[in-house]
Amino acid sequence: MAENGEQGAPIMAGSDDATNEEKTAGILAQTRQDYAGQPLTVVLHNLRERFEQAKVETDDITLARLAHQISDS
Repeated sequence: MAENGEQGAPIMAGSDDATNEEKTAGILAQTRQDYAGQPLTVVLHNLRERFEQAKVETDDITLARLAHQISDS
């Protein structure tokens, strides 16, 4: 943990070893669980944030498409 008490690295050993595809699948599964049926702007904001945190590059068109799928579910 960082000095300020915030977690600065993954807790689980090897969690940085996931491929971008595995990270993407995890992000989408968790976002669906947390935000299914929520307004598109909320889903899009959270998807963008999660992809940035995971350091997985994606484009705005893909994010918008994924956000629509989650928002509509």
